[in-house]
Amino acid sequence: MTNRERFTRIHRFEPVDYIPNMEWGVMEGAVLREWRAQGMPADAKLREYFGLEGGGGGIGAHIYEPMPGVPDQGVIHEDDEKRVIRDCWGRLTEWHKGGHGLAENARHDIAGGLADRGAWEQLHGHFRADEPLRTPGAWDDSHAPLYVLHPMNGPIPYQRHCGAPWPERVNRWRSREYWIQLHAPSMMGQIKEVMGFERYCFALYDDRAMIEEVMEARTVLAEELVDRIMADVDFDVLHFWEDIAFNGGPMVSPELFEELALPRYERIIHVFNKRGGEIVSIDSDGDINSLMPGLVRAGVNHIWPLEVNANMDVVALRREYGQAFSMRGGIDKYALLKGRDAIDRELDRVAPVVAGGGYIPMLDHQIPPGIPFEDFCYYMEQKRALLGAPAPAVAATAD
Repeated sequence: MTNRERFTRIHRFEPVDYIPNMEWGVMEGAVLREWRAQGMPADAKLREYFGLEGGGGGIGAHIYEPMPGVPDQGVIHEDDEKRVIRDCWGRLTEWHKGGHGLAENARHDIAGGLADRGAWEQLHGHFRADEPLRTPGAWDDSHAPLYVLHPMNGPIPYQRHCGAPWPERVNRWRSREYWIQLHAPSMMGQIKEVMGFERYCFALYDDRAMIEEVMEARTVLAEELVDRIMADVDFDVLHFWEDIAFNGGPMVSPELFEELALPRYERIIHVFNKRGGEIVSIDSDGDINSLMPGLVRAGVNHIWPLEVNANMDVVALRREYGQAFSMRGGIDKYALLKGRDAIDRELDRVAPVVAGGGYIPMLDHQIPPGIPFEDFCYYMEQKRALLGAPAPAVAATAD
């Protein structure tokens, strides 16, 4: 059974030879430094060492950015410790070198983008589907710098995403044995990142029409691009990144989310489904329980990362929604800080959901610092037994 077949069959609640062992990866380099000091081989790579599986990449959300975007993008200031960057939206951020974007104090927002309607009017025409740069591989060095938004790693050069020319990618993907995903544009989470949370919240009341215009421009763009791309490659997953929740619930009311975002979700998902696409994924941290009914109605059918401390309980979700969606995540990452008995209890908690199908257990966010290396090895061993997954080629042990 191939990686692609396995992932698709799990989503359909069908039997598989084994459930793949998947994890997000480490939150920052400090984790690997800790583990290497505790006995992990210095040349070991996380994925190979623990036998972790995943998909084969795909196309990221950078294709929905404003192109060419604001003038004077790129690195505005740089020294030994930090780099100040203006991205294509006009957002100005300071990024500390050597740290992962999720680490504390990795990023300092100096000024948000989309400061007002005037700024939006300057960008409004930058969402054309016929912009050649939107096709991966179309970049060449004659273009002016273009810095796209990356929530974890800061504004990054667009050409980093471009890789091989599109026809080469199409030929490679058509004969693949691994699953790939096509990102869709975030309807709220990315706009919140672009503007800054406070400004975004005020704009929802002071100039809601502008927010809707931004959403609509990106939706129309996505309808055209998803249709065009799916005509060339049958992507397995359409993925929405939508970080709009805290541990206590979503940043916007469910009513507002359903009014503004869900009709646009439905339109993009319709194009994907019309082209034969099946799995529609959403990644949102925090407690999105109150958004779940609307997401399911809109056509979302794969949910992750399901943070335990944000009340996203895979056992309760399966009980309430049955087979309405498949899931990834749902294992409390903090249990791994509490020793092996806590690890066993956490795996026992999710075991009935694993047995019921449609679920790939993994930590509910990236691997944080502080987990002892031997305890993480133990977690890997116990989880592989639960999954029926093969051991890695170079076995990692908890001895």
